Amino acid sequence: MKMTNRNKLLSMLIIGLISFTISFLVAQPDEIIINNTHTFVNKQRTPVTFSHGLHMGSSLPCKDCHHVYSNGKNVLDESELVEGNPKIKCSSCHTIKKAGRRLGLMDAFHLQCMGCHQELALKGKKSGPRLCGQCHPRK
Repeated sequence: MKMTNRNKLLSMLIIGLISFTISFLVAQPDEIIINNTHTFVNKQRTPVTFSHGLHMGSSLPCKDCHHVYSNGKNVLDESELVEGNPKIKCSSCHTIKKAGRRLGLMDAFHLQCMGCHQELALKGKKSGPRLCGQCHPRK
């Protein structure tokens, strides 16, 4: 069966529209405001503006930041990394206080973010903020 130019164009348009829609559905906003008011009722620091776009643009694998551990392995299903999925929020596993071997939420944020930034700096690579006021600017 021979495709006409019109059918080819229509097929390409449909494929492009589907691809755009899928990328829009799974995309995260470029900047995420981390402001866990339900967990930290008496916060002493300002919310954190996290540049998800910057981290995605640095070619980091998703599993470098996002994790679900079982028997010492990160078994995260990356197809769950979609905006609005409550299961991928840090607070879905990390509560305000340490629970068993699981870190409390604030310690988990600090270890994940500052730990990575410190490791990069020790290797002489460009890194992100490592001091409180660099993530939590004064009001």
